[in-house]
Amino acid sequence: MKTHEEVIAAFAKLPPKVTASQIAEATGRAHIHNWTDPTKGFVGFPEAERVGRTDYRDRGEVLEWYLNQDFSQEPRRGPRDLNDIARTARPPRTHLTASEVADLLTITRRGVNKYGEIYAPGTTDDPFPRKDSDGRLSWSEVRAWLLRHADPLPKPGPEGTREWSRVQIWLMRNHLHTVNYPSGRVFHDELGLTVGHRDVIERVRVARAAGEAVPAQWVAEVLGLEDAEQADQLLRGVPVASAPAPTRMLGPSALARELGVTLEQVRYYAKTRTPETSTDPFPAKDGRSARDLEEVRAWFVRNGVPVASA
Repeated sequence: MKTHEEVIAAFAKLPPKVTASQIAEATGRAHIHNWTDPTKGFVGFPEAERVGRTDYRDRGEVLEWYLNQDFSQEPRRGPRDLNDIARTARPPRTHLTASEVADLLTITRRGVNKYGEIYAPGTTDDPFPRKDSDGRLSWSEVRAWLLRHADPLPKPGPEGTREWSRVQIWLMRNHLHTVNYPSGRVFHDELGLTVGHRDVIERVRVARAAGEAVPAQWVAEVLGLEDAEQADQLLRGVPVASAPAPTRMLGPSALARELGVTLEQVRYYAKTRTPETSTDPFPAKDGRSARDLEEVRAWFVRNGVPVASA
């Protein structure tokens, strides 16, 4: 399958009006019969102008339509090929939509959803993370799954058991990983964990499901927790008090809803209370125009603006 760059270059060499065979050759397809058949579910494909027995379509319209189709995206990468991207990606929030996960991994939204379909619960011992009630995915869960899927739990030996030393190495493969932002902030997930510590928790769950007796006390020692009870809490998906509070990066509308203020207030202070005009500027936004919820809450409180309690 051709990349977008190759398709664009091929279309640049075609005349303004193109035939079905020219479209197929430029896109690297055997034919385009499906695209022109409305019963196949392809909508918006440009109408043809018939000259004699040949159909002609506008080259620009066809190219634009093709580039916007999910199936025209570059082939979905496998988990092993995504390792480097997953390790270093900087998520804006703890939970992301499938489209946001796809953007971070440079794959298609359909590719992300396909993982959920192929590796669904009941079809594998290590299913792809489930979406929450809002249809979002935990980034650290997805990250851990991708790294783990390319590096599965060692198989048992001839006697049906695994050496604990090999299991330990596998469990701790990524435990020192962190994701750091230019501001110096370290990403912590919804459990208050770094991505490396969450990787350990997810691997322990998989190992236990496979019959390995991983002691909670060992987990506590590896993660620097107070005791085995805290390790058990994390394995149940419950944050522990000693873990850092997760950072929630929200856009203007979401901030307004969470804090009980108006969207106009958020926009006004963001525009007027800048580092150039104030000694206490409004908290800075990230590359997706999102701000740290608790930083904004604290700013409003300092400046006498009533907000909803946490």
